[in-house]
Amino acid sequence: MAETLQIQRRTLKWPDRAVMIAYMRFMLLFYALFFLAYFATQWIAPPPRAGFHLYFEWERNIPLIPWMIWPYVTLLTVFSVPAVQFVPCELSQLSKQSSFCLLIGGICFLVFPCVAGFPETSITGFYGQVFDILRFLDTPQNLVPSLHVAFSALILLQARAVGNGWLRHIYGSWLVLMMVCVVLIHQHHVVDIVAGYGLAVAARRLFPF
Repeated sequence: MAETLQIQRRTLKWPDRAVMIAYMRFMLLFYALFFLAYFATQWIAPPPRAGFHLYFEWERNIPLIPWMIWPYVTLLTVFSVPAVQFVPCELSQLSKQSSFCLLIGGICFLVFPCVAGFPETSITGFYGQVFDILRFLDTPQNLVPSLHVAFSALILLQARAVGNGWLRHIYGSWLVLMMVCVVLIHQHHVVDIVAGYGLAVAARRLFPF
């Protein structure tokens, strides 16, 4: 007889010792692999390189909306969600999923460097300084897949699956906003978003919760 797994929905909860240990393990492994996959690839094969132009011509007409940088940087807050929403076994699987995404992403960045197609946009004032910092930290050819979208999807899809009541709507809307803002600040194209989301879905299939 087939058994049906019932998800016990839960609200936010301050992490106990077991959750905090699992969360710290996840974050330590994540950052160790992230710097290798995202930044070391630019050291191994630094720009300028002949990159692929994986974008639609109409995307070049999408306006840059500076204030959308604030939803973009909430990725840092997204990474705090597992500590207050997940249980230890979910954090263990999340670690495997994120490691898989970083491995595939790093390979893609080396083999398929891409070029952003957005025109140069001059930003002045306060937002100009914010975008200068972003461009200093950013790597210009690590576009496909969008790891920003991949990590947001990994965390927020599971949080929505186990979240209770109003949390599910917040997590779903948050994920949509994360996918939109990367285009509106000219960090990623549509193909990058689709690839990032697809990578997260593949990771969830390979390492299910």
